[in-house]
Amino acid sequence: MDKGNSGENFSIVPSIGKNKLTDRLIVKRQSWRLFFSKATIVITVIFVCGLAFFSRFKIVGDPQEVKCIPGYTVYLVDIKNKEIKRDGLYMFLSKDLSPFYKKNTRMLKYLRALPGDEIVIKDNDQIFINGKASEWGLSLAEEKMNVDASKFHGNIKLGDDQFWFLGTSPRSFDSRYWGAVKNE
Repeated sequence: MDKGNSGENFSIVPSIGKNKLTDRLIVKRQSWRLFFSKATIVITVIFVCGLAFFSRFKIVGDPQEVKCIPGYTVYLVDIKNKEIKRDGLYMFLSKDLSPFYKKNTRMLKYLRALPGDEIVIKDNDQIFINGKASEWGLSLAEEKMNVDASKFHGNIKLGDDQFWFLGTSPRSFDSRYWGAVKNE
């Protein structure tokens, strides 16, 4: 009987040095001191990066069931950027808008009109800014505020430092109800 072919006389040879992939996966054990040093550095880097990120940005969620800006629930807000542009999305703190919102509630709306702009809210509840059609609807007037929608019809010319914010939904509670926002 040929013992070389029976499989009884073979031995397992370690693969170190033969397969570079497995050699890289096998890591020698390091001291706890070295491990904690590396972990401290990694945690410090993550903390500093997080601090830098959150000193500039805020992550804001919209908990409303009916969104004033449909399709979005979470927003990344740049709190350092003070540039003001028409149609930009801005976050600001509300004044007292009870019973809808408490004072200093974070509001997230589109800036639709700037100082000097003319806003017209027509009898059909269509909003025009400088003669161009913008958002439509005053459904919250009667439904939630128990006020006739005609109370909000009319012309408004924004003064210095006044801005007009709107959501895109007809059910958005915004400047069409509470007027202009001052840049304070």
